[in-house]
Amino acid sequence: MDFLKRVEIVVPHPKTEKMIALLEKAKVEGYTVIEKVRGKGNRGTQDGLGLTDAFTNSLIIWYGSASEFDQLQESIRQMVLESGGICAVSDAAWVKK
Repeated sequence: MDFLKRVEIVVPHPKTEKMIALLEKAKVEGYTVIEKVRGKGNRGTQDGLGLTDAFTNSLIIWYGSASEFDQLQESIRQMVLESGGICAVSDAAWVKK
């Protein structure tokens, strides 16, 4: 088993591509994006209803080493503060074949 970090980033849909660009620039090897995530937070309910995606969120899940996350932590923090999203980090284990 390899031990790593699970990084979950929730951002407003209009900021999704900017967050992905940040990960790509850092040469993150892989991530998953789930769009139209609904929920309730400090900005109220993001219900996914309306004429545009302005009131939807995207969830980006990324698994990486602690050192990889440490390199991106401040950039992610700044973007989340600007966009109103969240970032949660937890320990994870990767089961190898």
